[in-house]
Amino acid sequence: MLLDALMAATDRLIITYTGNDERTNVRRPPAVPVGELLDIIERTVRCETGRAREAVVIHHPLQPFDPRNFIAGKLLAGERWGFDPQALAGARALSGPRASPGPFLPAPLPPRSEPVVELGLVIRFIEHPTRALLRDRLGISVSDYFDEVQDAMPVELNPLEEWGVGQRLLEGILAGGDLRACMQAEIARGALPPGELARPPLARIGAIVDQVAEVARTLADGTPASLDVSVALPDGRTLAGTVTGVCGDTIRTVSYSRVRPRDRLRAWVGLLALSAARPERPFESVVIGRARAGVRGAGVTVARISPLADSPDARRRIALEQLAVLLDLYDRGMREPLPLACEASAAYAEAVVAGEDGEAAGRGAWETAFRYDKEDRQPEHVLVYGDAVPFARLLAEAPRDDEDWEQIEATRFGRYAMRLWRGLLAAEELSDR
Repeated sequence: MLLDALMAATDRLIITYTGNDERTNVRRPPAVPVGELLDIIERTVRCETGRAREAVVIHHPLQPFDPRNFIAGKLLAGERWGFDPQALAGARALSGPRASPGPFLPAPLPPRSEPVVELGLVIRFIEHPTRALLRDRLGISVSDYFDEVQDAMPVELNPLEEWGVGQRLLEGILAGGDLRACMQAEIARGALPPGELARPPLARIGAIVDQVAEVARTLADGTPASLDVSVALPDGRTLAGTVTGVCGDTIRTVSYSRVRPRDRLRAWVGLLALSAARPERPFESVVIGRARAGVRGAGVTVARISPLADSPDARRRIALEQLAVLLDLYDRGMREPLPLACEASAAYAEAVVAGEDGEAAGRGAWETAFRYDKEDRQPEHVLVYGDAVPFARLLAEAPRDDEDWEQIEATRFGRYAMRLWRGLLAAEELSDR
């Protein structure tokens, strides 16, 4: 096809390819036929101003507002490449004097007046408050991207690929399948390394999956169902949504992932919603997954929340009280970025409840130290704070007058962390098996 294009061209031939990665800006080589064509040009063409390859290859900027698009001769000899007035305005702003950035929001946004609060939005908020504000209130998304399809044969599994294999095996077993049959199906998918290279990781993953599935069958066996909830709140609003994974009176969450704070919070909100909507049933919640980080001698972690109370009236009362706390945090978090992050707040609150150093625990969960990024480098936090800020900056903000809960906490972060986690920590039982 390339040869046909070369032979058919009469005036000029333009070949384009992606020369840099869209996210990291790392240089990417051209496809092999294009690279060979450039090698031929280099060997057969003389250029008085330098290498022939450099004379025929034009490196176009990724952004249309790049100033090089509007400088004559920068990309094309004697001409400007760009012609968009709006992009030109962006280029002038980019080339002009820089002003120090102000706060992400100069003032809190006005409260939202919504008669119905979606349960899914509340869960998304407690899992990642800043991301929920950006997506659900401001319409900003900074984390979604898509990788190109890999065309190389895998020889080992990266952590994400391993999780995918483990999760599919676990779902197959819980649906009634046999582990060996599920493993054969996984081999047939073609995503594993070829031949004998696939056996060691598959055997290791299968052993973990079998252990997690056995605990799940022991604690909450059965076919999971979904229940709709509609709760009339004291402030006149209605909390509505669907709780999934309900096996009898148990809300079951089973995953090949390690049990994480967001999984526990999601189960907590689901239990509160069902207990408030259907107080006649003594619902409980179990989250089952691989052992938590740092736990030795165990393969599975279980986070269990027993029924909130013995009587229906007490269950409904407690559920409404705890939902009011979470909805207050949700309302505040939909107006401005809160000094609240899931992993850091969990580590802080758990340490404080245990009588340990909450500041050290929160710093360890927030600040990136080694191989992988932690919450300080998540794109949403970098956008809001302007950089990967240290944990001390989160602690530096003093509580406001209307944040008078948890008064023993001297920092705004500490008050929000304890308000989010105290109810769950009082009701939850964590065990490692």
